[in-house]
Amino acid sequence: MSPRTTWLSTRSAELRAALQDLGLTIADTEAQSLLNEKVDEYSTLMRVGRQTAQRNFTDEHLVKFAQSLALSISDEAPGANLVEFERLISMSVAAVGLTTAALAEALKVAHSDLDDKSSVAGLSLLSTLGMITAEATRFLVPVPRPLLLRISRFLTTAATSVEEGSNLPSGLEESSRTQFADILHRDADGIRSIANANDGDTPELWRTPNPH
Repeated sequence: MSPRTTWLSTRSAELRAALQDLGLTIADTEAQSLLNEKVDEYSTLMRVGRQTAQRNFTDEHLVKFAQSLALSISDEAPGANLVEFERLISMSVAAVGLTTAALAEALKVAHSDLDDKSSVAGLSLLSTLGMITAEATRFLVPVPRPLLLRISRFLTTAATSVEEGSNLPSGLEESSRTQFADILHRDADGIRSIANANDGDTPELWRTPNPH
């Protein structure tokens, strides 16, 4: 393993851990891509070699970088307890069911890749959605917007991972890879559209479950 690969793998794991402490999760490939961009940017700006740029990327820099990333997606309310968060979005029971199923499929991707951090993050989202749904007293389930945005990004990350060649969940053939990724992307977009709907609006279900 080259020094560059070792540094990138180590820092990627540390960046993902720092982001998880802030309530966010990203795929390892995404973390490595972000770090590569950051190191290249520093190398160009300071006119130093890549190895020097890596040495100058200290633990303090990594923490600040994680915080800046979290701030850039502040709509997801990093670090907030979403069970106690204000619930301004109304979801139909069907939409909650489809969201739950989509999360389960994305979790299969994390499990197939032996990605413990993503698995824990996804399970936390699933648990939060379940607890919130259990408290609903009507046919519409009030949910916090940041929860839907986090779920949407989790699904997008899983879809991208599948597109980039990650292990497929057990039972899925290689010929189904593109379709599986497309469905995850569609679910992510549908959930995001609900999160971004105007107050009082209840968007239609973005796809039909189990079409015949």
